[in-house]
Amino acid sequence: MSTHTRMAHSADALTSTSRMRVLGEVEERLRCVLELAVDFYWEQNAACQFTFCSPREPDSNDPLLNELLGKTLLQLGNGPAATGTDTYRTSIAANQSFRNVVVEVRGPNAAECRFISFSGMPILDSHGNVCGYRGVAQDVSTHMEAERLTQLQLAISHTLSEASVIAEGLTSVIRELCQSQHWKAGTFWYCGDKSTLLREITSWTAVGCTRHGVLREQQPAPTWLANDPVWINSVSATELMAQALAANSDGRPLSRYGNGALVPVRSGRDLIGVLDFDAPADSPPSRALMNILRTLSSDVAHFHDRINTVERLRESEQRFASTMALAAIGMAHVDDDGKLLYVNPQLCKMLLYAERELTGMNVHDLSHPEDFRATDDVVDQLRRGKIDSFKMEKRYVRKDGACIWVGLTTATKRDSSGRRLSDISIVEDISARRSAEDRVHYLATHDGLTGLPNRTMFGDLLTRAVETSRHADQQLAVLFIDLDRFKIINDSLGHEAGDVLLREMASRLSACLRPKDVVARLGGDEFVVLLHAVPGASMVAALARNILSAIMRPVEIIGQECRVTASVGICMHPVEGQDEQSIMKNADMAMYLAKESGKNNFMFYSARMQAHAAGRLAMETNLRRALELQELSLHYQAKVDFKTGVITGVEALLRWNNPALGTVSPTQFIPVAEETGMIVPIGRWVLRTACAQNAEWQRMGLPAVCMSVNLSMRQLQHDGLIDEIKAALFDSGMSPQLLELEITESMFMHNVDRTVGVLTAIKDLGVKLAIDDFGTGYSSLAQLKRFPVATLKLDRSFIREIPTDFEDRAIAEAIIAMGKTLSLTIVAEGVETPEQQAFLSERGCDEMQGFYFNTPLPPEGFAELLKKHLPSPRK
Repeated sequence: MSTHTRMAHSADALTSTSRMRVLGEVEERLRCVLELAVDFYWEQNAACQFTFCSPREPDSNDPLLNELLGKTLLQLGNGPAATGTDTYRTSIAANQSFRNVVVEVRGPNAAECRFISFSGMPILDSHGNVCGYRGVAQDVSTHMEAERLTQLQLAISHTLSEASVIAEGLTSVIRELCQSQHWKAGTFWYCGDKSTLLREITSWTAVGCTRHGVLREQQPAPTWLANDPVWINSVSATELMAQALAANSDGRPLSRYGNGALVPVRSGRDLIGVLDFDAPADSPPSRALMNILRTLSSDVAHFHDRINTVERLRESEQRFASTMALAAIGMAHVDDDGKLLYVNPQLCKMLLYAERELTGMNVHDLSHPEDFRATDDVVDQLRRGKIDSFKMEKRYVRKDGACIWVGLTTATKRDSSGRRLSDISIVEDISARRSAEDRVHYLATHDGLTGLPNRTMFGDLLTRAVETSRHADQQLAVLFIDLDRFKIINDSLGHEAGDVLLREMASRLSACLRPKDVVARLGGDEFVVLLHAVPGASMVAALARNILSAIMRPVEIIGQECRVTASVGICMHPVEGQDEQSIMKNADMAMYLAKESGKNNFMFYSARMQAHAAGRLAMETNLRRALELQELSLHYQAKVDFKTGVITGVEALLRWNNPALGTVSPTQFIPVAEETGMIVPIGRWVLRTACAQNAEWQRMGLPAVCMSVNLSMRQLQHDGLIDEIKAALFDSGMSPQLLELEITESMFMHNVDRTVGVLTAIKDLGVKLAIDDFGTGYSSLAQLKRFPVATLKLDRSFIREIPTDFEDRAIAEAIIAMGKTLSLTIVAEGVETPEQQAFLSERGCDEMQGFYFNTPLPPEGFAELLKKHLPSPRK
């Protein structure tokens, strides 16, 4: 062999050796890659059916590889997983390589399931045609399980976060978990609300399966459950669970129910419930699944607490909404700008707005113009945190324009951090209360009959007027007005007639005044006038005359024309009074003097009136002891028959002589006795003394005459009058026929029915009755006929001017004629002249009484007079 040939053979041998070495290195690298990166190698024929599967480790006996032979990749297990399916089909159709196609492969045991990732490339024949595929596969079950559990956990968390009802949320969670793990059923047992017995809240069961849980309804909650989930098959062998597995509520061991999982759900340390899963598995769950169950326990607990919190909040909001909606008072939420954010139905009803109209309005839009800024200051203090709340009363304007008073109670609503959210106002319609308060205030300051200011309000007005006039250096005047003879009308025609008269007088007085002046009613028939800024006494006197003229105009009441007059007392400030009390007292004193001076006139107060007032007080003080000190006495004036000149009767006239005051006129002390009520005991003494005196005259041998005694209004109203008359007659021994009681015309018109009853009782005693001062009252003939009187005494005012006054003569003639018609004895009072005596005698008057015949005499003097004029006893 030539050298060249030997060299060639050496070169070929070297080349072959190098190729073998390189090929071995490539195979070593391939083997290394296969061992590190894949689990097995595979080959497929032209139909893409697996023909060869080789594990990574030659000695490995993986039964799953036998499941691949003769099948396509798409025929394995449940088919390809979602990952890479479309790419795989596209690659096969184009005879191209594919990567990471994951399918779920089930082994001979149906419970065994694995996820395999396939990657392959086409096998080409000598002509470049695809005759099959070869490739590698990797078991990615662990990765897929982790990813699946992660997705499951996310799904459970999402479900619980979206759920709003406990049963619905837990049902979805149980279903998702069971379907993910191929479990048959699951149940949530509730043992909250302080109960230790289990109660099924919700459950889920796979189609075609029968639910077999570990726990049962009304079974006591397992006390052996700790915080972690429990896999029943794994705990059956533990000493801790031995007692728990020994018997269930029906006496069967827990293991009899098969495998399962119990997941305790706790809120803090309290057991809320238990998730009970029917999980038929030969081996306990993976650590990852147990972590999922632990997380599930926590998530369900949080879900339970959240739903309960939301439910309590919803209930609270519903209660709040119900309270707002059903509240009998208005409620509103108000923002910083005063805009109404929320209003309840009652507020809408109160203000006559629809809710959509009222919401968005500003509180200033509702406020009365005068109360527009009433709450600004307190709202500012509220929002700056200086006050927690405030209450205020203000006016709102309703939709119809009417004004109502509301009571506001407002507080600020804040969040947990103290940040202000809005103002909450409670609005109460207090119009009725304010109206009542205004009415109470009005009644407290005004006279209910006339609507004029009353004494209280007038006193306040006068006090302010005094201050004003003092600063302005002006005069003011107060006129104290008392109606004369008002009592007669009130008593004779009734209180309703008196009320009509008072209202009319109030109207007339108001019409006499300037706008700035004030008239008030003090009570009864007393009025008072305040004149501001008067120039002098002449202007006040002119106004007083106008007032007297206005009052004197006739008033028609109940079909009758009535007249009253007035007595007016005037006090000027600052000359005669410095303050409200002194001005009122002095005006009152002047009014009394005007009344005592004849009525229907006015009188200015002066300092000399103080002496008169002091004298009146002294008179009252001494009069109270007059009976006790025997200062009173009776004088007697005869009544004489016109025809015979014989004394037919005698009238007892009261006299008072006091060591300090001297002889006091009856016209002075009798009104005082009437006002103070002393007239009742004095009248009783007069009656007893007169009867005793008449009996004494008879015992002296003097002829019996009729004794006339005057009764006052108070005596006539006194309940003991009849008994006092009986006692006077009995004690004196005088015959009742010799007693005549005189009452004035105005007296018997007071409470007519009662007066008729009293007078009838007196007549039934045999006592005569006479009407004194007839013609000065308001009696009518019809009324007069009702009273059992025997005598009319013609008032001296009609006798005085008979010779010269045509009207007085006409009145006297009419009264005499009326008396004759009624068969009454007519007695003329105050006869003092022959002309009067002749006129009355000619007109047929029966008797006379007066100075023309005799002045009143003491008992001894009248006894002497009686001896000279023998009477003719009246039958």
